[in-house]
Amino acid sequence: MKPLSIKTKITVWYTGLIVLILCIILGILAFSTDRILVFELQRELEDEVYDIVEDIQYVNGTFDFHKLKYFDDGISISIYNREQVLIKGLLPSGFSSSVPLHNNQIQTIQSGEVHWLVYDLYVSTNWPEALWIRGIVSLNASYETRTYILLICVILFPFLALLAAFGGWLITQKAFQPVSLIRKTAADIENSGDLSKRIQLSGSKDEIDDLAQTFDHMLDQLELSFQKERQFTSDASHELRTPLSVILAHTEYGLTQRDNPAETADALQVIQQQAKKMMALVSSLLLLARTDHQSAQLDFETVNLSEIANMVIDELMITAQSKNITIHTAIDDNLIIVADQTSIMRLLLILQNAIRYGRQNGWIKVELHQLKEDVLGSIEDNGIGIASDDLPQIWNRFYQVDPSRKSVEDTSAGLGLSIVKWIIESHGGQISVESLPGQGTLFRFSLPNRSRHYTNKTLKRT
Repeated sequence: MKPLSIKTKITVWYTGLIVLILCIILGILAFSTDRILVFELQRELEDEVYDIVEDIQYVNGTFDFHKLKYFDDGISISIYNREQVLIKGLLPSGFSSSVPLHNNQIQTIQSGEVHWLVYDLYVSTNWPEALWIRGIVSLNASYETRTYILLICVILFPFLALLAAFGGWLITQKAFQPVSLIRKTAADIENSGDLSKRIQLSGSKDEIDDLAQTFDHMLDQLELSFQKERQFTSDASHELRTPLSVILAHTEYGLTQRDNPAETADALQVIQQQAKKMMALVSSLLLLARTDHQSAQLDFETVNLSEIANMVIDELMITAQSKNITIHTAIDDNLIIVADQTSIMRLLLILQNAIRYGRQNGWIKVELHQLKEDVLGSIEDNGIGIASDDLPQIWNRFYQVDPSRKSVEDTSAGLGLSIVKWIIESHGGQISVESLPGQGTLFRFSLPNRSRHYTNKTLKRT
């Protein structure tokens, strides 16, 4: 058996609730209509009897009944003497005259198919002689009214239930229309594989609209992720193909120069350089893959940024001297931060870019200063610079401003700045760049100094 849809369940539940309410209302009407109608009729009957008492006059030792109305508004009035003998008035047709009188009591008498409401009043204080006043009214008219009301309810309630069911179905149909649109969009994406499709629901501004916008936002993220993955795979394949082609070419060349040790050595040196490039590229790719899956672990500990920076600068000094580049430093002493030491060293290797693209006989300035709770750093050079159109792209993976400038010895693959940006952001900092072609480039970054917030020597990033 096919399970009921949510729309059907809501419609059935809503209709059942309405039917239950209507049944309760019908039961209340059936139970209370008699009471209400009889109570009202009883009040009228009593008022009529008391009005008769006020209209009776006792003149010259006898009763004057000339002003009395013995039938008014369906109520029959009859007058009895002390011995309960009828002396004036009339009895309704079909009413038994043998019904005993009971002072100030309401009686319900059935005579044949007719039900009567009877009220008797014994009056002994107004006149020298006591009288019984009886009022009689038929209940059949009230019962007919009750039956008429209930009949109308019985006829109308099914239509009201059907109307409620139809209205509930329309409401749920309209309410779940966006859900159907979401399902259709998901099915279209599944069938076509086109992640550019969107629900684009607007106007309702309700929970379903929020769901649709969240779904669209999720699709934006998925499409962007797939685009990055495709681009990443394509770029990685391209970057790996180049050194592999060089290695294969020099291997084949080296095999043809077995009798020429110098040429063989040159070929092996090129192969070694390309292997190092591939190793660096694979290492960077592995790190970026871990960051994408949020599985990269950073071991936070208290480190001396000043010592690390001076150590990295000393290591790069030989490379800088090969291009006669002077490195100027302005580094505060004992800059203590809580960070991952390996990542911080990789971050400072941004100096390699400054040296690689620096001007012959140029300069590089490295500054690290304490400012309140942050360490502010900058690396500036007077090298070739970066065009303004390229600045927003330099953080993208595999992006290189001018790949044609690369030499065989250059092991860069356009991943360094992407890794640097991730390191800065993983430490809660920020990084920015300014550059003018032909004048140089300035990188500024900040790292929060959180050392006083931690007491443990080593902290795991969560």
